[in-house]
Amino acid sequence: MVLEDGSCQAMEEKKKRKKRRIEETGHLELGAEVTAIPMQTSGEAAASQRPTKSKSEKPSKRAETSPATGTQPHIGKAPRRTRYDVLNKEAILQEIKEYIPDIRITDLDTIYKFTLYDLPRFREFKKQGIPIRTGKFTQAEEKRLKQNVKDFLALSGIESETKLFLPHRFPDEKDIIRLRRKLGFIKCLCEGIPRSSKSIRVRAKDMFNEENFLGRFTDKENQELLNLYKLHGRKWKLISEKMGRSGAAVKTRFNFICEGYGPWTEEESRTLFTCMQQHLLKQATPGEDGSIGSAVIKKVNLYKQLPWTAVSKQVQTRSSIHCRTKWMQYLTCKMRTGSVMKGRKTLQSQIQLIKAINEMVVEDAADIVWDDLTHLFGNAHPDYLKMRFHQLKVAHVPGWNTMEDFCDVIDHLYEKTLPQLEEELKNCREEEEEPTEERDSYRLSEIFPDL
Repeated sequence: MVLEDGSCQAMEEKKKRKKRRIEETGHLELGAEVTAIPMQTSGEAAASQRPTKSKSEKPSKRAETSPATGTQPHIGKAPRRTRYDVLNKEAILQEIKEYIPDIRITDLDTIYKFTLYDLPRFREFKKQGIPIRTGKFTQAEEKRLKQNVKDFLALSGIESETKLFLPHRFPDEKDIIRLRRKLGFIKCLCEGIPRSSKSIRVRAKDMFNEENFLGRFTDKENQELLNLYKLHGRKWKLISEKMGRSGAAVKTRFNFICEGYGPWTEEESRTLFTCMQQHLLKQATPGEDGSIGSAVIKKVNLYKQLPWTAVSKQVQTRSSIHCRTKWMQYLTCKMRTGSVMKGRKTLQSQIQLIKAINEMVVEDAADIVWDDLTHLFGNAHPDYLKMRFHQLKVAHVPGWNTMEDFCDVIDHLYEKTLPQLEEELKNCREEEEEPTEERDSYRLSEIFPDL
């Protein structure tokens, strides 16, 4: 009890001293809660300026809202930065389309790879005045690609092209992937080739994969492919390993055999032409009288960038390859103008085709602009011209498929075949011919007479 009275007296004395100090200094209002501040050294004074939390004050789990942005600041660790954070998507896409106007890119990973492997090369090619190419590879490009692969094999010590391009088939040799990454395989592969790295990788895999050159699929392989598809779906990599064929080969073959065979039925043809009519109508310009038949469609829109996958799904019984082939056959009849291609007319067209390609002064078949030559065969589509040119090579150029230089093929056609065709034309009897008018567009009623 004595102890309690003593402690009470001490507390009363302490309160009186606080009250007296407040009244003397006048710095604080009476009744304010004050804690004594002891004398500090300079180091302690600096430390005392840091805000301190009261023991009774609990940290708030909820972050305060920023008045500037109206959002809550991040609590804890800073968000993890990814490799995509530095990308200016719109600016990069715009630059890529300067080099490849028709390209379609949406995912960030592809954009990132372009910034890593392609744009630096594209800028250098631009300084040298070399355009970026798309489409079929030229013989010169394939030759450079083979040399790049050979150089990388020598640099890395990897034994074969198969191990280089298909390292997943050799799980015991894990150093292959490490070497590819360490030595910059993609950059070495693309050296000196003015194309996107993706197209170069795809072409290289096709060229150096021995499973791409195993000949035609047998009936037994066709059935095995269909059975594997039922088990694994569109896992072409897995199916290719089980069949001993490349993924590209089994995918292409499946797309060809997955649907119906044989002649087209009237119902299938009608469905195909209805689908194509609906698509082309969206691309056409309204005609003078506003009817569907008078709508005008550009010639290139009849055979370029058509949605064959979607068309195949609507036809249901035919693959995209079958649909495209059928449509091109149909177009050959509908687009051609002038007299029928036979006899004298065919000779004249062949002569003009040889002369036109020779005047282009191209070093590879991939450089031929077929769209500029469609008028030579009555405004037929480019696929028809390619077929006609292929027939010329097979019929008149011995060993054309073993010639390394495309110029040798053209020289043979121009120097030896052309005089023979001109001589035949002189001996060919005169025929009444309809003039061929070069055209850039068609009315839909010309393509679909039933409109």
